[in-house]
Amino acid sequence: VEHEGQAMIHFADISKSPRLQACLEYLRRRGSAGATTAELHDSNASMAPHTDVAELRRNGYRIECRYEGRTEAGRKVYRYRLHDYTEPKITLDRIG
Repeated sequence: VEHEGQAMIHFADISKSPRLQACLEYLRRRGSAGATTAELHDSNASMAPHTDVAELRRNGYRIECRYEGRTEAGRKVYRYRLHDYTEPKITLDRIG
């Protein structure tokens, strides 16, 4: 969906989302080591850690994502690292 030239996505407000709060807290605890998608899943049983990260970004958190290679089974491995909080520059619809 487009809104004034910007892609519009819906995302949860972190203040009302235990799922996002758990993801953020785990990334904070991991510090500079960050966490892989699998580690984020295991930490809070998230079914879609990449979506959780995208929603945290929409709430103003700067999270780096780096490709780290593949597992022995051939699955891609990505690592997420929390940096700092920045106030979102645009207003998007929130759910939750």
